[in-house]
Amino acid sequence: MTYSLAGINKKTERIKQFILTEDMQVKGDEIKNAVIKFMQFKQCVGNIGNDIHYLAAHLANSFIENKHGVTIDLSKPSGSSGLDIELDDLAAEIKTTIPHKPNDFGAAQKREIKKDLERLELCSEKYKYFFVIDSNTERILRSKYIKEYPSVRVINLLKET
Repeated sequence: MTYSLAGINKKTERIKQFILTEDMQVKGDEIKNAVIKFMQFKQCVGNIGNDIHYLAAHLANSFIENKHGVTIDLSKPSGSSGLDIELDDLAAEIKTTIPHKPNDFGAAQKREIKKDLERLELCSEKYKYFFVIDSNTERILRSKYIKEYPSVRVINLLKET
């Protein structure tokens, strides 16, 4: 699916209209109705993770453009193979992960984060960025993980741009 700011705005309008018109209170004697309403709400929200990733890519693009004078391909789908950003002398990964635990990632999160950090560490590009959008993610990465990947720079896009 191709993401766009207009598409995200349409989705937020659908969510707003749903919230304004539907009673989402769960009553003990109307569980079936609550399930139906929540399923309808889920359909309105869709895969919000991809929307967040797309918006984070816009922030990464601003950072890269300001720092390196180049722009990235914003049409690359979230979750496609390889690194999120690969340019002549620059490679980057965008992580919208929110830690499962207060002071660490869950097992699957750790596996994926380490895989991405290792891929960045081993690539030959001069500039290597691991973009995040969550302060806890940034803190955990800096305190527990990034030491093993010295050529990778962690950037919190909500602080830097």
